[in-house]
Amino acid sequence: MRKKPWFYFFVFGLALLLAVYTRLTMAARAEDFYLFPDAPFWLFLEALLVVYLLDRLHRRATRRGRASGRAGYFFGLLWRGALLFVGLLQLLQAALVLAPVGQGGYGSWYEVVRGLAAQLLLYLLVGSVYLPFLYQQHASQVRLALEQAEKAVTQAQLRVLQQHVDPHFLFNNLNILSALIEPANGAALDYVSHLASLYRYLVRATQREAVPVAEELAFAHDYQFLLQRRFGAAYVFEHDVQLAPAQQTERLVPPGVLQELLTNAVKHNLASRQEPLRIRLTINAAALRLEHPRRPRPAPAGGTGSGLAGLRARLALLTDLPLAVEETSAYFAVTVPLLAALPTPPAHAPAAARR
Repeated sequence: MRKKPWFYFFVFGLALLLAVYTRLTMAARAEDFYLFPDAPFWLFLEALLVVYLLDRLHRRATRRGRASGRAGYFFGLLWRGALLFVGLLQLLQAALVLAPVGQGGYGSWYEVVRGLAAQLLLYLLVGSVYLPFLYQQHASQVRLALEQAEKAVTQAQLRVLQQHVDPHFLFNNLNILSALIEPANGAALDYVSHLASLYRYLVRATQREAVPVAEELAFAHDYQFLLQRRFGAAYVFEHDVQLAPAQQTERLVPPGVLQELLTNAVKHNLASRQEPLRIRLTINAAALRLEHPRRPRPAPAGGTGSGLAGLRARLALLTDLPLAVEETSAYFAVTVPLLAALPTPPAHAPAAARR
C-alpha cells in the first residue's frame, strides 16, 4: 500500500524517540548519555520492515478472501508478522556472522535472549502503532466496495424503471394482435404466445429478488424460441439439466439471469446458418453455467458493458458465492451459483380444528 510522506516522517520520529529512550535507560548520568548517529537509521529500517510484513500478510489474506474487520484477524496478523520479523533478522545476523565482513559470533545465551527481546519489543511497538492505520485502510476499502455495489444495484433498478412498460397496456395489445392473426397462421400465434409468456414472467420477476430455477428455465425456453424465430438456425441451444423437478423449485436464482447471459452471447458473437453458434446451458445442484465459443464481431456491439457487473452486484446482495467468468481465445463461460430456498413456515391448522 502506498504511503504518504508524513507516514515515513512519523515512523522515523518513532525510531528516533525509541533510540533516545534506549540510551536514556542505559545512561545513569548525563555524562554517560551518547546517541550513536546511525542508531535511529537502523531502527527506522527495522520499523519499515515491520510495516512491509504486515502489509504483505494483509494483501495475501485479502486475495484469498480471508481479510475481515474483526480484532482476531488483526491479532493473527500481529503474531504471524512477529515470527517473520524475528526470523528474518536472525537470518540476517547469521549471514553477517558467516560473511567476511562479520565480526564475532552470537555471544552468550544472555546476549541472544536480550537481542531477541529487543527485536520483539521493537516489533510490538511499531506493529501496535501501525495496526490502527491498517484497520482504517481495510475499512475504507470495504466501504468503497459496498458503495460501488450499491451504486451498481441502483443503476440496474434505474434501467428497469426506464424500460418499464405498463403491463396492462402491453398485454391488451398482445391480445388484440392475437385476435387479428388468422387462425391458420400457427407460427404467428405461437410467437405471440411465447412473447406474452416472456413479458408476464418479467413483470412478476421484477418484484422478487430470487426465483425458482424452474421458472427461470421456462422463461429461457420462451426467450430461445423468440431468438430462433428471429435468427433461424444461426443459434443452437443445448440444455443439460441435472436437477429433478422438485429440486428445480427448491433452488433459486436472481431473475433475468438467463436473459442477460443469452443476450450477451447473441450480441457479442457472430453466428450464421452455415456456422451456428452453439450455446450450452448446464444446471446442477450447485450452479448454473452458460458457455459458448468465442466469435467476436468485427465491430464491438454498443452498450455500457454493465450487464455482468449489475448481475454480480445483485448476486452479492444474496450470497457470498461469487459470479465466475471464464474467458479464453476459444470459449466464454459464466457460472452463477444457485441459492437455497428459504424454509417454508408450517401452515397453521384451521381454527375449527383447534380446541
